[in-house]
Amino acid sequence: MIEIPDQVETVATIREVIDARNCHALLPNGKEIWGFISKGVPDFPLNEGAKIRVRMHVSDFSYGEMLGAV
Repeated sequence: MIEIPDQVETVATIREVIDARNCHALLPNGKEIWGFISKGVPDFPLNEGAKIRVRMHVSDFSYGEMLGAV
């Protein structure tokens, strides 16, 4: 039996930095999402136009956990 993942990872582009741990980002298809850095994860610089790795739940592509710069 094939196991279906509940999360996917992709690359997004930061569109607007909200604060040190939150931003609006664009997926490759142009959809805008809310990006966030989880508690316990070290901060990394958020710069508009930067590419970042994000992890999203397959049932809700409106937000993604930012994992780091590409």
